[in-house]
Order: sequence, then structure tokens, then C-alpha cells
Amino acid sequence: MKYEEIENNNNDYYIEQINSKNKENVVKGLLGLALYGSDFEFIQDTLVNFSKSEDENVRGVAILGFGHIARLYGKIDKDVVIPIVLNGLKDKSEFVKGQSTAALDDINFFTER
Repeated sequence: MKYEEIENNNNDYYIEQINSKNKENVVKGLLGLALYGSDFEFIQDTLVNFSKSEDENVRGVAILGFGHIARLYGKIDKDVVIPIVLNGLKDKSEFVKGQSTAALDDINFFTER
């Protein structure tokens, strides 16, 4: 997976990317939704769903998205998200582990304990 800038667009654009079934587009859509989406609950629910993906890139980026929304919104449903992030720390994929570490750091820093 390569790093690239994510365009600031609207929810519909990101949803179209996520629904494309193309893994690269799904990743870009998830990141875009987490960074620029406008409906916190929808974003969080979408990330929760994709955090269960069999694809390590999709799964890792979905978990990373939790950190982004914690930073941007100053909140997260910890009862739902923290168990997912903690499981990510034990994932077989080093990528998912790294994204989970980053997400946990942001969640702890940007939300109330």
C-alpha cells in the first residue's frame, strides 16, 4: 500500500469508493470518510464494519480511522471501539498492529478517559 493524499470530498463520493469493491478504492474511501465525513455515527459504524475485513489493508485503515475521528470529533464510542483496537494490537498483520497502535494513541490523547 502506498501513501497518497486523500481528497476532501462529500460522503457520497467516499461511499461510492467504499462500495466499489476495489481494495485501493475501499481504503481511500474509508480514509476520506474518517477525515472528511460529516456524520460521526455513520462514519464510526462504517469503520466498525470494515474493521472485520479479511483484507489486512482494509482492516488496518478502518482501525486507524477510529483515531482520526477521535481527533476530529473529540469523542468515540469506547465500549464498541476499544475492544476492536485492542484485538488489532494482537492481529497477525504487522500493518494492522501498527495502525491499531496509532489509533489507540489518538483515542487516548483526544478523548476523555
